[in-house]
Amino acid sequence: MIGVLLVSHGSMAAGIKDSVKMIVGEQSQFESLSLNPGQDINQLKTDLFNCSKSLDSGDGVLIFVDLYGASPYNASMQCVPQWNELGMNVRVITGMSLPMVINAVCNRDSMSLNDLTAESIEAGHENIQDAVANISQSNNNENDDDY
Repeated sequence: MIGVLLVSHGSMAAGIKDSVKMIVGEQSQFESLSLNPGQDINQLKTDLFNCSKSLDSGDGVLIFVDLYGASPYNASMQCVPQWNELGMNVRVITGMSLPMVINAVCNRDSMSLNDLTAESIEAGHENIQDAVANISQSNNNENDDDY
C-alpha cells in the first residue's frame, strides 16, 4: 500500500486528515505533519523524513503539501537526496486539497505511485469549480430548451 503524508502550515493537514477519516473511515499508513509558528524548518525536514520512512512499505509514499515553494515544500524537497539514497519511491504534490487526498487514500491499493500521483492531481483540477456560474449556466440552458 502506498503511504500518504500531509504537510502544511498550521493545522490544515490535520484538518484534512480528520475530514478524510469522517468521509471514508480510518486509514492506515496515513499521517499529517504541521509547521507551527517558530518551528525550525530543519526539525520539520527531520520529522518529514522520519515519517515518510515509517509510511513506506515498499510501494512508495505520496506527500501532499499546501503551497508550492513554501516551507513544507522546501522541507520535502530537501529530503529527495536521502530518499534516493535509500531507494525510496516518493512523490510530492503541491496545492493539497480534500478531493485530492480522498482520491489518493481510496485508490492507493490499486495503482502505481506514478498513476496515483497523476490521478490525484486530476481530482484536484476537476474539483475546482465556480459553482454559482455553473448553476447560472445550467439555468440558462434549461430556459433555452423551453423555446
